[in-house]
Amino acid sequence: MSNNHTFTEAEQAYYDQLDEDVTAGRIPIIGRGTPRGGSRISDDELDAILQGRPNLGHDHATGRGRSPRRQVRLPEHTNNALDAYSAKHNTTASAVIRDAL
Repeated sequence: MSNNHTFTEAEQAYYDQLDEDVTAGRIPIIGRGTPRGGSRISDDELDAILQGRPNLGHDHATGRGRSPRRQVRLPEHTNNALDAYSAKHNTTASAVIRDAL
């Protein structure tokens, strides 16, 4: 993975501190990934993890362009059911709709 992003001093300091905190065990573990045999994660891998979900713009999940959006009207009872389901499963209505499609 390559990009042309150059970190500011503040960004680099943030990532350096985050790396120290993770290495020292000050960041709680929320899940286990692929075993790495003690090797450190690369800067590119860390960037990919921290930047979150890419948008789905015209270049398809590249982080460029706007994500297409569709709107739909729902009957009140369907909307209420969607809200209840989302709350019960600790997710968003948008995520439920994406999964349904």
